Amino acid sequence: MSQAVCYEQPLNERVRSLLRLEFLFHQVRHASAGRSTWDSRVALQGLFDLLALTGRNEFKRDVLKELERHGATLNRLRQAPGVHAATLDSVLVEIDSAIGQVHGLDNLALEAVRQTDFLSAIHKRSQVPGGTCRFDLPAFYHWLQQDALVRTGHLREWMAPLLPLQQATTLILRLIRESATPRPEIAVQGFFQRGLDSGVPHQLVRVLLPPGDLFFPEISGGRHRFAIHFLEQSDPNRRAVQSSADIAFDLVCCAI
Repeated sequence: MSQAVCYEQPLNERVRSLLRLEFLFHQVRHASAGRSTWDSRVALQGLFDLLALTGRNEFKRDVLKELERHGATLNRLRQAPGVHAATLDSVLVEIDSAIGQVHGLDNLALEAVRQTDFLSAIHKRSQVPGGTCRFDLPAFYHWLQQDALVRTGHLREWMAPLLPLQQATTLILRLIRESATPRPEIAVQGFFQRGLDSGVPHQLVRVLLPPGDLFFPEISGGRHRFAIHFLEQSDPNRRAVQSSADIAFDLVCCAI
């Protein structure tokens, strides 16, 4: 399905965190490329959310476990028929490199970013509705008046300690998404469900629909099964309702 709109549902907490991390990295990268002061505000909010999400003591350990798990899984495929050894070796090199970079994560530099007085003051005031108005934080307002290249340089500096996690996140999610191919399915009267083999490490459900479609999927699931309700909402001021139509879509059940 070309130019499909993709909806994703994580099937465990680790993938849920990785998808949120990916979203925030995209937010910061996109906003940092903009030149307006509003772009810089959005980039900083993404940075604050990244620092909060990665601040858990076990987060680095979880990323390393996921990388090591993928490496072990792919190593077991080496003797499987039809496996392209050179491609497999290339991916394993990527995984080893990501593991090394995460192990070398500069925790002191990351903590220094968290403790920067300038950022701490903005983060604290951002919890108040409208709290980063120019009269609340004159230092922030002054920074926003700097040239866009200056602001971008500071944002790049603050993001630098997070780059190993960004690269690891990108690699893990790429491997998960590439672990399965789309298959055509039909949701009868807007509903589809499927059981999952609990012995297979399913990570992610992806639903692909044509752009401009009238429907959107609401996906729920866990280790044993998942369900998809296709909803219609022509007006966002009205409540979405389940479609009664039979809906064709492409389904990807990612397991690795």
